[in-house]
Amino acid sequence: MKNIQVILPTLRDREGLKSLGNDYKIHWMEDKDFNYPYPGAEFDLVKYTEQCSRYIEENHIDGIIYTHDLANLVAGVLCDRHDILGPTLESMFLTNHKYYSRRKETSSIWSDYIDLDTGKWGELDPVYPCYIKPPTLTMTLYQYRVDSQKEMDDIVEKLRAELPPLLQVYNSFFERYVDLDKYPLATKNIMVVEQLVEDSEQHCIEGWFDSNGNPYFWAESDEIYYPGDRKSIDVYTTPSLLPQDVLDKLKEYSLEIVKNHKIDRGFWNVEIWRRGDWFTATEVNGRSASVWKDLYDGTYDVSLYKAMAYLCCGEDEKCLKESSNKSVANKVGGQFHVITYGEGKSEEFLVLINEIEGTDIEVLAPEGTEIVQSGTSGYWLARFNLYGDSFNEIYHKAKEIREKLLLQPEKSPKTTPLEQTILK
Repeated sequence: MKNIQVILPTLRDREGLKSLGNDYKIHWMEDKDFNYPYPGAEFDLVKYTEQCSRYIEENHIDGIIYTHDLANLVAGVLCDRHDILGPTLESMFLTNHKYYSRRKETSSIWSDYIDLDTGKWGELDPVYPCYIKPPTLTMTLYQYRVDSQKEMDDIVEKLRAELPPLLQVYNSFFERYVDLDKYPLATKNIMVVEQLVEDSEQHCIEGWFDSNGNPYFWAESDEIYYPGDRKSIDVYTTPSLLPQDVLDKLKEYSLEIVKNHKIDRGFWNVEIWRRGDWFTATEVNGRSASVWKDLYDGTYDVSLYKAMAYLCCGEDEKCLKESSNKSVANKVGGQFHVITYGEGKSEEFLVLINEIEGTDIEVLAPEGTEIVQSGTSGYWLARFNLYGDSFNEIYHKAKEIREKLLLQPEKSPKTTPLEQTILK
């Protein structure tokens, strides 16, 4: 029997691994102070990492599953220390720290950092408009479009008070495990500032490396944003409807990028901006896109979690079979988002139900949640997956569902007219 350790497990992990057979024993490494996607104030990532390490010393572990940005950092330490098949810490650090990740990209947009203590830029003179984001954190938290120095000063003042406690869980981890001579900004309270990319399509290439470092591709997806300059996600859809020759170029580029980040084991995904023949990475992730578990299952009839389990145990052929066993049906899947730009209680903005016309609704802001805006792109209230014969079909259905869910639609982004998307 194979023994699999799951790092900082989520509800999605528990659901996804239910389908594994009796040949695998799952070791759930829970922590009472951890909440996904935002760790609790008492959560200590270093303490947790050492607890996982001691568990490996006392128990035989064949593989490690990690499905989000804190989990993959822990996995990097454990795989390095215990010689378990999986990612290196340096590769996971490079994908998690957005400033150093930019330094590993080819044909990248310009980027710099802002010291939150002084408000000074690191290397460049201020340029506006620009886009700023924390070096770590998830789900576009504290990410802003900034159009002027006055706007920047106001945001930095807000961030000085709110951001350091959130960054501390990462900073203490980096101080313990990362080479600070090589990466001196790892423990600094900074914001990454970068060129504002507009009028570009966005796509995602997901793949994996086998035990010998051979690359394979899992799926290609399109990421469509609501219109306007707030960079609010409308829908992730798969398979991509780009021409095959364009997809081939994006795949080649994505492999180059992940190798620059020293990734040669496990799952990975690269989000890519594209404008005609120009493209560059939005960000690089040293893990699977586990949030698309159901999207992959419903579109392709394959299990991402089975593939991850096989791969982490060195069962490359099983992973390859799952990866290549996609349904040949002409089906399109989409994960749609329900967003508000308002503030108040969640029940003021969202009809708090879990199903509409047979569609499961994942409510991200349950009753009583205080909606506070902490970024340009708005607050995610809910999301849901749809499947159909065409993108046109599911896009129109999603519009109808969102109209039934939203209580104050005037405070939400307006859906892109179908003819203006890349999938017209």
